[in-house]
Amino acid sequence: MPHVTFPLADLRALSGIKDLTLERLDELALLVKGELKLRASTEEEVKVELQDTNRPDTWCVEGIARQLRQHRAGEPEAYPCFAEGPAAGAIEVDPSVEGERPYVAGFLARDYTVDDAGLKAFITAQEVLCQNFGRKRKAVAIGIYDASQIEFPVRYQAVPRDGHAFRPLPPTDAEPRDGAGQPIPASRWEQPWTPAEILADHPTGREFAPALHGELAPLLTDARGEVLSFPPVINSASLGRVKPGMRELFVEVTGTTLDQVLLAANVLAANLADRGATIERVETRYPYDTPRGRQVGCPHPLADRRSVEVPLGEFGRLLGEPELARGDVERWLRAFGVAVEGEGSSLRVTSPAYRLDYLHPVDAIEDFAISRGYDAFSPCLPEAFTVGGLAPETDFSDRAREIWISCGFEEAIGNLLTSASELREKLLLPDEASPSPAPLLHGGPLVRIQNVMNANYEVVRDWVLPTLLEVERRSSSAPYPHRVFEAGEVSVWDPAANLKSRGEQRLAALICDAELASFTDMQAIVDEFLRRHGLSYGREASPGTYTLVLRDHPSFIPGRAAWVHVGDEELGVFGELHPELLDRWGLYLPVAACELRLDALERALG
Repeated sequence: MPHVTFPLADLRALSGIKDLTLERLDELALLVKGELKLRASTEEEVKVELQDTNRPDTWCVEGIARQLRQHRAGEPEAYPCFAEGPAAGAIEVDPSVEGERPYVAGFLARDYTVDDAGLKAFITAQEVLCQNFGRKRKAVAIGIYDASQIEFPVRYQAVPRDGHAFRPLPPTDAEPRDGAGQPIPASRWEQPWTPAEILADHPTGREFAPALHGELAPLLTDARGEVLSFPPVINSASLGRVKPGMRELFVEVTGTTLDQVLLAANVLAANLADRGATIERVETRYPYDTPRGRQVGCPHPLADRRSVEVPLGEFGRLLGEPELARGDVERWLRAFGVAVEGEGSSLRVTSPAYRLDYLHPVDAIEDFAISRGYDAFSPCLPEAFTVGGLAPETDFSDRAREIWISCGFEEAIGNLLTSASELREKLLLPDEASPSPAPLLHGGPLVRIQNVMNANYEVVRDWVLPTLLEVERRSSSAPYPHRVFEAGEVSVWDPAANLKSRGEQRLAALICDAELASFTDMQAIVDEFLRRHGLSYGREASPGTYTLVLRDHPSFIPGRAAWVHVGDEELGVFGELHPELLDRWGLYLPVAACELRLDALERALG
């Protein structure tokens, strides 16, 4: 979860709550789903952990202050910078970046004298956004510059890594070392570096080299050809150094998803506006089509992604208070900083342009509950006595776990949400344009998250195996053999199901070792697992037996995969993983793996 640190005096000044104490902030932090680390906090260094990964606007002192300020005032604040209007500058995009890092947005901030507290807060917000929301700058990276030294239009282009040298900002390390571990002399920082040299020898370049997606180097330059930065890696030492006392700033955001880029820019624009800056729009001009056209202004209203329609009765039904008055609902929603309109039996709730977390009416209902305060709800005792117990499918999964643990496997627990590339490209599976009723074989369409905040969590998994491959990728230093499994839920394509998807209980396992990770090794474990369920191997289907069908699978070595059947049920597949798959996951030893459908096995057993 994101963590932010700031001086309490800065929060007092921004929120307008002059008598704010750490104890009072401990209570108010609930408004941003935050937890104040009270024992670790001081007046000079307040530490807050945010529990909501969908609200990057609150991952900074300005965002926390904004929520407190609006709640105290009882109404949302107006930000004129999000209205459509003329642009004060332009960014010209070159076609060369389309396949590298295709999107960029920026804005100007004037009439605000940068002070030490504001600069530190901006850098903190920049780091937290890039680390969490931007996936260590892979999806979103941010730069800030002295606008008084920039001549517009700014040009965004991709160049060969061994050309277009410039002086990068030096690192903050006391004794920076190059890629070979040798000290970098001070005179080197006065000389130009090529992007290739930055990636090989600059400490910051080595750290963020994985954020680049292609072989070229994206560059931002002004109309004179002066380099602003090499995104997403480092700013230049000439235009990319911001100091207290400056009054004109240019802020830019680059990334791989346009709306993520615009949202990050909107958050930073609101932050600087809260500190007194006048925000001026900058227009980005693309030579190719984008989801928002070829001319995209920033800050951007993002109006099509901010509203939900909520039946008034749903507030009371879901919160257990059927007598909620319309006026109370509207009042507490506005106090949370959102706009409310509509007549009759429903409300249209619209979040501000620095928020894109509304996916469902329940999101607005949650905002109402937080704004009103959970302590405002009347407690009630249960009206019926019930005895709890495990659902049959849970009990079946638990018994399956016990078997695999007894066979010497360690259990892993992975996320249900993951990236599309891990479920398709890295498993050597066809893309989503090849739907099939057998997801284990072909993949087919994925269940996608509509409002993606992080590309690591953009789809619901339809395989458990990628979780184990990620565990294995990070476990190369552990003694071999590695034997890992997970029993968990997936969501698979099914045209006949509600929303064309259904949940399944799966169990996946892998063995990684130089010698003990063969088809035969995994077959022995699968056989033991099924034998403990009363099934024995048979060449033909009959009661109490399972059969194997040799059939290739893209993720497995040809001729080294088998499908398990019990009667009419296809339970899954096991075998030796393909070398190309191992290479894509960064694994260097053979891996045998299986993925079995537990609910299908339960049905087959009756």
